[in-house]
Amino acid sequence: MNDLISIIVPCHNAEKYLVKCLDSIIKQTYNNIEVVIVNDGSTDSSREIIERYLSDERVKCIDQENGGEYAARNTGLNSATGEYIGFVDADDYIEPEMYEKMYRAIKEHDADMAVTNFNLVYEEPNRESQRCYAHMVPGLWNIYDNVYSYWVNNCAAVRPNNYACTRLYKRCVLVDSKVQFEQFRHSADTLFNFKVLPHMKKVVFVNEGLYNYLQRQSSGIHTIAKKANLANLYSQSFQALVDYYKEKNFKEFFEILPMHAYSRFRSVFFYSRLAGFDDEEIINKLLTDWKDKDIYKYLTDKRD
Repeated sequence: MNDLISIIVPCHNAEKYLVKCLDSIIKQTYNNIEVVIVNDGSTDSSREIIERYLSDERVKCIDQENGGEYAARNTGLNSATGEYIGFVDADDYIEPEMYEKMYRAIKEHDADMAVTNFNLVYEEPNRESQRCYAHMVPGLWNIYDNVYSYWVNNCAAVRPNNYACTRLYKRCVLVDSKVQFEQFRHSADTLFNFKVLPHMKKVVFVNEGLYNYLQRQSSGIHTIAKKANLANLYSQSFQALVDYYKEKNFKEFFEILPMHAYSRFRSVFFYSRLAGFDDEEIINKLLTDWKDKDIYKYLTDKRD
C-alpha cells in the first residue's frame, strides 16, 4: 500500500501563509506524494517562495494567469497523476499524519473517498482554535444505503463539512465522473462534492481534526458576503446541482436536497450577519431570490 497521492495547492498572493502551508505538506508522514502548486497569477512574493520547494522532486509548480481558485483547482486536477487526490488551500495547513490516516482508512475499507474533520484557526492572537466535528459515526458509509443519513449528520453540525480540502478522493472516480469545480464563489466546494457523491459507492469518515482552516476577516467569504448577495449566489449553485441530478437521472439523490437547501439557508444567515446585514434585509433577499426557484421548494418540502 504505497499509492501516489497528488496534493493540489491553488495559490494567489499567499506569501504570508505559504511557507507554513507547504511545510505541513512536505513533512507528511505519508511520503509518496506529488505536490501540484498552481500559481494563479500571484503578484506578491509567492512565486519566489515556491521556488525554494522545487528542489524537492515531489513538488512542481504550474503558472497561470489569475482565473480564481476554481480554475486553479481544475488546472491542478487535470495535471495530477496520483491514484488519490487531495486539496490544500495556500493559507491553511494540515496535521502531519493527515494523508497517512485518510489513505489507510480508504484502503482498509476499499472506499472511494475519506473525509476528516477540521479546526478553525483564528488570526487573532487571543482567540483559541475551534474544533468543528461533524456528528458522523467514524467508519464506513455505503452511499446508496446511507446517503440521506450521511448528509443529515453532516449538515446538522455546527459548521457543515462540505470542504474539498477535508477529503481524499480516489482519482479514477473524479476522472470518470468528469466533475470539475465551477465558478460559484464560496459555494464551489459544496457543489463539487454533491455532484461527485452519486459517482461513489463507499465513503469512510476519519473522526479527527486533521485540517486547519485559517479564519481571517480579509479572506474569501467574509469579503464576498459584504459585496455580494449570498442568497442569490447560493440559489444559483443549488439550481446547478438540481439540474445536474436531473440530467444524470440521479433520482435517489433527490432526497438529500431538502437538507442541502437547509444548509444553504443557514449559511446565508450566518455569513450575512457577519457582514453586518440585519435579519429583515436578509429575509427580503431570500424571498426575492428563492421564492420561484427549486431551492425554496426543497427548503419547504413537507415530509410524512
